Amino acid sequence: MAGVPRNCIRCGKLFVPMNREKICRNCKDAEREMENTVMEFVRDNPKSKIPEISEGTGAPEALIRRMIEEGRFDRSDMKFYYPCKKCGKDILVGQYCEDCLNSMQENLQSVQVKMANANSPASKGKGMHSKTLSKPGKK
Repeated sequence: MAGVPRNCIRCGKLFVPMNREKICRNCKDAEREMENTVMEFVRDNPKSKIPEISEGTGAPEALIRRMIEEGRFDRSDMKFYYPCKKCGKDILVGQYCEDCLNSMQENLQSVQVKMANANSPASKGKGMHSKTLSKPGKK
């Protein structure tokens, strides 16, 4: 089903998007062509880093990173390693290595447990207390 006409976020041209497209057909075709160029470059230069790929193909680093995060190089049987965003360890797919993902999951679970414990009925009444002061002159 066609949508309401909108401007392409790349070239500004007015187009009718299909689904949730943000770029026109011409820009989409140019992007696919650039992706193919990147794939060929990586196939020929498998140990290249992102800046080298960008320089060698003219592709923006954001496009290359998106292709990596989508697992495009893994699906094509190319082993393209790049650094984990948290620790820098070489990975093949996603943004984080397995160790960092596990660590983040454990941290999230511990926060959830703490929040659940803080909201439990057993924790009611635990917290700040004030001392009842007697009136002056009375003991």
